[in-house]
Amino acid sequence: MAPRPYSMERRSKQAELTRDRIIGAALELFAERGARATTMTEVARAADVSPATVLNHFPTQDTLIEAVVARLMADIQVPDRSIFTGARSVTARLRVLTESMFAFFERTSRWFDLLGAELTDVPVLAQAEADFWRSLRQLYAEALEGTGDELLAKVAAGLIHPATLRALTGAGLSLEEATAIVAGFLAHQARRGAAKDQQAPGLRA
Repeated sequence: MAPRPYSMERRSKQAELTRDRIIGAALELFAERGARATTMTEVARAADVSPATVLNHFPTQDTLIEAVVARLMADIQVPDRSIFTGARSVTARLRVLTESMFAFFERTSRWFDLLGAELTDVPVLAQAEADFWRSLRQLYAEALEGTGDELLAKVAAGLIHPATLRALTGAGLSLEEATAIVAGFLAHQARRGAAKDQQAPGLRA
């Protein structure tokens, strides 16, 4: 006799709930001790399931790490191109980019601190970090679209960075003050670049 549809649906929903519970438990453990220091047995205990159940959903630690990274990326809300909605000028886009990225760096700093060397030592995390910075480079390029200013692009990449935010807040600035200073400086550089471009035809004449 074939399984009743509602029974199969119930099992599928229960399996999904169990999977989510395992990922949630692993995420909390990763936050406490890092990815590689967390064992599958510890994850099973924290999720209140058997080790066999964890292995049924995640055959290897790397597959579990991949699922945790996917959950984390969804939770931390990485800025995307939607931040530029309504920002028509380069200076407006640079201001929005600085505000969005500094706020993002602030709320995720503990993860960068915690994972540390694992971001390069653990292949799954290294790939996730590479994908993350690739998406940010595209975002930074969109902020500068139409300028063709390579120097400004390099300056923006260097200043809108976790290390810059840490240095500024470490010197006593608030998040808001650090954001205003960097956004203001980049806007000034953008205006200078635009002014030079306007003067160039006359200079060549």
